[in-house]
Amino acid sequence: MTSPSPAPASEGRPSVASPSKRSKIFIALLLLISIFGVFLRLSFIEVRMAEPPPRRGGWRSKVAIEAPLNKVAWLHDEQLYYLSTALNSFEGRGFFPDYNTVRDGIYVPPPGESIFLLGVFTLARRVVEPRTLLGLQALISGLTALLAGLLCRRLVSSAAGLMAATLLAVHPDFIFHSAYLMTENNYLFILVVFLSLLTRAIETSSLPTTAVAAFCLGLLHLQRINAAPAGVILAAFWLLQSRGRAWKHALLLGAVPFLVLVPWLFRNLATYGEPIWVNSNAGVHLWLANHPGLDAAVTPYIEDQRGALIPEIEAALHDENGRLRVTYYEYSRIYEQKMWEYARAQPLHFLRNCAVKFVNQFARVQTGPRVAWRRWNSEETYTVIQRAVLVLGLLGLVAFLARSRSLGGLAVVLMFLVFSATGSISILSIDGRYGVHLKLFLALFFSLGAGSLLRWFSAGRVRGRLGPS
Repeated sequence: MTSPSPAPASEGRPSVASPSKRSKIFIALLLLISIFGVFLRLSFIEVRMAEPPPRRGGWRSKVAIEAPLNKVAWLHDEQLYYLSTALNSFEGRGFFPDYNTVRDGIYVPPPGESIFLLGVFTLARRVVEPRTLLGLQALISGLTALLAGLLCRRLVSSAAGLMAATLLAVHPDFIFHSAYLMTENNYLFILVVFLSLLTRAIETSSLPTTAVAAFCLGLLHLQRINAAPAGVILAAFWLLQSRGRAWKHALLLGAVPFLVLVPWLFRNLATYGEPIWVNSNAGVHLWLANHPGLDAAVTPYIEDQRGALIPEIEAALHDENGRLRVTYYEYSRIYEQKMWEYARAQPLHFLRNCAVKFVNQFARVQTGPRVAWRRWNSEETYTVIQRAVLVLGLLGLVAFLARSRSLGGLAVVLMFLVFSATGSISILSIDGRYGVHLKLFLALFFSLGAGSLLRWFSAGRVRGRLGPS
């Protein structure tokens, strides 16, 4: 009598998909989430396109917004800074903004957004429809969600990746900013690309990847200058962590981002005779964000600070028609000097305001609603979403740091701290522009933390089923 053959080892156990099949499922879900995010953005863009163009008063009566670009109610910054610079360059009038013809002085905005718009015109060989420009931004925003999902999957797990992609796809602020030709939408995309390259470089110790990451950080500076100290701080972190062995990587991270800015600096020196690294209004912004009359707890937004300009400087530097007698860079440099004089003379007041502004970045809920989900389009819902992202993001950060020893993950946390610190010497804007990148980090931290806890819980259940070895 023959004995029964042993049952297959897998009998009685749930089937588990192969790694390749799980990867395909993850990519498919990630694509669906990103496509859904693009759909939400396109829906919100249609809402904006339905707004009637503004009356031709004020600055709008002094500049020609030609067809088909005149179909949209562009904001001041969109038109006078970024769109007009790209249009003037495309039509052979030079890489200059219309701001210089209708407002004070000679102003130099950050070039990144205008380069993007000029690239679109150049590839299309014509001035494209506004819907095309905004639609491309929606696609870029959708791609941001996809890349964030891939980043969190590599750092923790597929579950973390799907959560990150979902949050970035449906978060109201990311939907809102994709519908405006400002710096924020594309800044978030470049930031996620940089974080992906940086974490990969740290994990693999690949010099070429580090070089590309450092170049990407330079592009980030050309879009906005918020992260100016990041390269040097990350270089110091990597150098200390490696006990000096990663000096080549540190050198690349510290030097390359500034080298990327050098052509733009030389252009500004040749054109204006002034050493403008990125844009020419940083000093005015610093003064409005840090001046003796500021109480950041009472007036937390830059829009509340317009009256802080110094009458003596304004009278000396403007002519009888109210026009600046000097370039905007010189005007801004004077205010920057005044700001540092104040900081040295009243350090406690300065530091107190910096501490309040640090908290404001997270505690203040700026003007809402701004979401394409019409059923959720209320001030109350917007406030709940912002509070939830803050609380869950900070809890996720704690959980991630408790469960992970990833150096790449620590570099992401360090970037978050850099932005938080530079934000404390800046000031918020009512529309949320100056804090939107922090919400991206909070979304990432929630996903990384929740993914880490899920992986730990799942590993514990597996060990419990297997029993003692």
